[in-house]
Amino acid sequence: MLTHATGLVGAALARITATEERIQAFAAVFADEALAAAQEQDESDEPAGALTGIPVVVKDIYDVGGYRTGNGSLGAPEHVAAVDAEAVRRLRAAGAIVVGKTTTHEYAYGVNTPPTRNPWSTDRIPGGSSGGTGAAIAAGVVVAGLGTDTGGSIRIPAALCGVTGHKPTFGMVSRRGVSALSSTLDHAGPLGRTVTDTVALLEVIAGHDPQDPFSSAAPVGDLRAEFGRGLAGLTIGVEEKFFCDRLTDDVATVFESAVRMLEDAGVTIRRVEFADVELSSDVVKVVCGVEATAWHDVQVGTNPDAFGPDVVNALAVGRAYSGVDYLAALRARAAVIAGMDALFASGVDLLVSPTIPMTAPEYGATEVSFGGETTPILWAVNALTVPANVTGMPALTVPAGFGTDGLPIGLQLMGRPGADATVLGAGHAFEGLAGVVDLPLPL
Repeated sequence: MLTHATGLVGAALARITATEERIQAFAAVFADEALAAAQEQDESDEPAGALTGIPVVVKDIYDVGGYRTGNGSLGAPEHVAAVDAEAVRRLRAAGAIVVGKTTTHEYAYGVNTPPTRNPWSTDRIPGGSSGGTGAAIAAGVVVAGLGTDTGGSIRIPAALCGVTGHKPTFGMVSRRGVSALSSTLDHAGPLGRTVTDTVALLEVIAGHDPQDPFSSAAPVGDLRAEFGRGLAGLTIGVEEKFFCDRLTDDVATVFESAVRMLEDAGVTIRRVEFADVELSSDVVKVVCGVEATAWHDVQVGTNPDAFGPDVVNALAVGRAYSGVDYLAALRARAAVIAGMDALFASGVDLLVSPTIPMTAPEYGATEVSFGGETTPILWAVNALTVPANVTGMPALTVPAGFGTDGLPIGLQLMGRPGADATVLGAGHAFEGLAGVVDLPLPL
C-alpha cells in the first residue's frame, strides 16, 4: 500500500509520464531521488514539516545540489551545483520533495519558454519565463513550484496557464543560488494551483537571508492574516488609462466582470491615476539590459556563441546603453515609484488590473497585435506586469475566467510594498467568487 509521501510523489511522476510528451515542461526529472526521499519520509519518526511529502518543481535557473543548472541554454556552463539555492533548501527543510526542474525561457529573458506548450491548447505558448512551472501545475503534475519574476515571469505563465502566481515584495525571498537576469528587478517566488497552494510555499521560502545582498530584513508577518476578512470594506483602484486601454475584447469582458464581482462583494471601486506608470517598460528595457549584460560578463564557463537569438540580441542592446542612459532610467524609475506611493497614499488599499492584455499567443509567435500595433511579443505580454517589478510592490495573479477561445484570463492584484498579506487575502476571497480554479484539468 502506498504511503503518504510515496503516493504523492508516485502520482506526480505518473502525471509527468502521461503529459510530458505533449507539454514538455521539464528540463530534468528526478524520479529515483524523489521516490527515495518519499520513502525515507514515510519510514521516519520525525515530526512532519509544513510541506512534508508534497511534490514540487523548481525552475531551471535555481541551483539544485547535485544537478546542472541549465538556464534553458545550450551555452550554460556544464558544472553541477554543489548546494541548493536558498529557497530550494528551505523547501526541502520543510519536507517538500523536488520531482524535477522545469523549463525556462533561455536565461529567463523572454515569455515564450520553448519547447514547452500550454496545457489548455498545445498550439499556444505557456508564457514565461517560468513557463515550465506554470505548465506543470496546470497539467496536474504538482500543486506548486518555484519561478522568478523580472518583468512578469511568474505572473505571465500563471495567468496564461490558468493557475496562480505571486511576485512578492522585492527582497522577501532570497535569490541566493538563482541565476540573475536583473539584480534590482529580479524576484523569486511561488506559483500554485490556488492562492492557498501558493502561500504554502511562500510561507516557507520568505524571510531574510543575510548572505543575499538584496534580501530584505523586514519582518514577513502572517501571510494568511487576511484570508478570513473577505472583501467588504476594501477600496480597490482601477487605472484605466494605462492598464485597460489596449485589451482584447475577451480580456476586457472578463476584467469588467471581475470588477463587478468585487463591487458586489462590498468593495469600493475607485477610478485612479498612476502617475508616470507608462515609463515602466522603458525603465525595464534599460535597467534589465544593462544589469543582465553586467552579470553575464562575469560568468565563468558559459559559451555565448551557443546562446539563442533572444539572449544575443538582448545582451547586445544592453551593452549599447551608456551610463547616462542607465541613470536616466533610474530617474524614471523613481518617478514611477513616486506615482505608486501617491496612489496608495490616496486611500486605495489595492490596485487591480488584467494580468495580460490578451490570451496565450500562438506557439512560435515573435510579434503580436497590441493596441492596434504589431509589437514584439515580450513587450506586449509583459506590458501590465512590469510596473510591479519597477516599484517592487507585491503582485498576485489569480484565474478570473476564459476567453471565447477557451483560454484562461488572469486578474492581477497589486498592493503597496510589504502588503503581501492584503494582496493574498483579497486574491483568496476573489478566487472563491470567480469559481474557476477547480475546473477539470486541460489534459
